Amino acid sequence: MKTNIIQKYLIVIISLILFGCPSDEMDGAKSLCIKNTSGATIFFWFSYDFDNYHYPNIILPENIPLLIRGAGNGGCVGNDVGQSPSWENVFSQLPNGKFSIYFFDKLATTQEEWEDIRVNHMVLRKDVTLEELENSNFTIFYP
Repeated sequence: MKTNIIQKYLIVIISLILFGCPSDEMDGAKSLCIKNTSGATIFFWFSYDFDNYHYPNIILPENIPLLIRGAGNGGCVGNDVGQSPSWENVFSQLPNGKFSIYFFDKLATTQEEWEDIRVNHMVLRKDVTLEELENSNFTIFYP
């Protein structure tokens, strides 16, 4: 069990090193920006499997996702989606033309905690169209 947790953390760390965040110059340009205005740290996740977990297929995955990101209050947390692949490519794969992002108040670090979030619907979901993203300069605000 402990080895499994260490492996998950290593995958996350290696992913962050390899893919990293886009530069500050790119935040809000074409890269996705998550702006937290809640006053508390939040966590968010979206699926890179654009056929699944995006509106109308909005059931959270059974297994805890490997990469759930955090966002403190204020600043913009960037992500490279929209740069590679492009937003046009992303939206062409979405089942109903809406990109879904899921927000959580706490970080699930075990499968049991993830199951609690799923079963008790401890999530806020936002679904946005490409036009809405463009109009907000590719920024999704929480809450």
